[in-house]
Amino acid sequence: MAEFALMAKEVVFIADDLGLSPEINDAIVHAHCAGRLDGAALMMGQPGTDDAVRLARATPTLQVGWHLHLTDSQPVTAARWPWGASPARAGWAIGLIPSARRLMEREVARQWELFQSTGLPCAFVNSHHHLHAHPFVYRTLQRVVGPRFDGWLRLGRPRFFAPSGASASVMGLSDQLFFARRRRLSPWRPTDTLWGLDRLFRMDSREIRAALGALPDGFHEFMFHPRTRTCPDTLCLLALK
Repeated sequence: MAEFALMAKEVVFIADDLGLSPEINDAIVHAHCAGRLDGAALMMGQPGTDDAVRLARATPTLQVGWHLHLTDSQPVTAARWPWGASPARAGWAIGLIPSARRLMEREVARQWELFQSTGLPCAFVNSHHHLHAHPFVYRTLQRVVGPRFDGWLRLGRPRFFAPSGASASVMGLSDQLFFARRRRLSPWRPTDTLWGLDRLFRMDSREIRAALGALPDGFHEFMFHPRTRTCPDTLCLLALK
């Protein structure tokens, strides 16, 4: 197991889906320049990818990471995903069908190659619908990205603003089955907690401030999905400035 330097408390605010569309790109850059957003996860081969790369190069203070996508997106080595937009079907197919696994392996390798070709430093790695925690996907990521990668990986324990909600129990099971072992064995620095799974597309600045005040030592990630300059996640990040 890799050893990582201990830090008192580190918090990052990260937006997913940079590159998915020009509108999302604009919202993300606005949330960074006028709000509290620290970084964004870039998707390769999507309608807004070229625009996202241009904006990222023009905004060097924005940390950029790689957002691997294996469903609910446009593949870069195939015309479409055979499992459609369902993360659950993608996970089962990759686990059980050799041809699906080979497609996943091609996509991981090609998407990483495309990210590297942008010349942008890669600060972190995560994925669309968190499929990087899938055993076969995670193993492929380790091989393709390699042990020399010095960024961090989204593997934090899910934490919830409303822990009694139904989504909390579901993601608690996900944490137990997928994230915990990956975090222990990660060759790269993992996050300790991940906030926002129970507030997708509706993050609230008051809840975040309360959570920040109670965070223990560790490396904590808050996840956002800006869609426009006036959507809830963007307004939340502006309010947190």
